[in-house]
Amino acid sequence: MIDLRARIAATEGVIARFDKPFDWAGANCIRLARAQGVALGHDLPPVPMFRTPLGARRALKKHGFDSVSAMLDHYFLRLDAPARAIFGDLVVGPASEEHGLEAVGIADGTGKVLGWHEASGYARLDTIMQANAHLTGAWRL
Repeated sequence: MIDLRARIAATEGVIARFDKPFDWAGANCIRLARAQGVALGHDLPPVPMFRTPLGARRALKKHGFDSVSAMLDHYFLRLDAPARAIFGDLVVGPASEEHGLEAVGIADGTGKVLGWHEASGYARLDTIMQANAHLTGAWRL
């Protein structure tokens, strides 16, 4: 397992790389999750190209996953409670009514999550949840 200093440095690098507006064809939750996993030492396949929520759902189905959580379960160890997430772990919130996909974020270990959020207009990675409110899953990386 990667030590805390390396974990922090790797996560800060991923955050800097993805601190830009949300874009289905570029900076999105699934790419963020893969980048974080790779940065923390996991060997993960490339993310297929997609440009819309429908394309993202199709890509998940094509690879045998019914949801983002199912994909994360395949590659990482699920925690029994989102509150157990430490700095750099992945967390998800409930699926959006708009597009049916769960939002992935990076836990900061204090109950806050970094990810794209509607309140900020999806303009950049931002603190989106506190005290693990509304989180539906977490994975140790």
